Amino acid sequence: MQPLQTLADVRRDKAARQLVDAQRQHADREARLEELRRYREDYERQSAAATPALMRNRHAFLDRLREAERFQQQLVEQAVRVIDECRAQWLLQQRGCRTVAQLTACYLERERREEDRREQRQLDEFAMQRYQLRSVD
Repeated sequence: MQPLQTLADVRRDKAARQLVDAQRQHADREARLEELRRYREDYERQSAAATPALMRNRHAFLDRLREAERFQQQLVEQAVRVIDECRAQWLLQQRGCRTVAQLTACYLERERREEDRREQRQLDEFAMQRYQLRSVD
């Protein structure tokens, strides 16, 4: 039973590491999104360009910033989905680990009871032999 418990523990630990990695990636993506928002907001607050060509360039740049923000938002949402999947997998592995632990405990208890019965039978046989020897004497 110990190899099964070890395998269950390894799977649970791997799932836990994947969950932590997914959470870290989400935090990184969220930070990047916030950075892009602040940069865009700061750029929007700056004074407008004086010439039409500079104004077009400014609007084009703001459009690219907004597109980068939308893309980063999609990455954040994807990271949330990955976290949910990893959490579900970790919970599944954790439940499997507990199940194997319970099975191991039941198995060990059954073995202990069986050993107790064997010992009791031996003691009973020994007592019976002593009784028979006394009866013969």
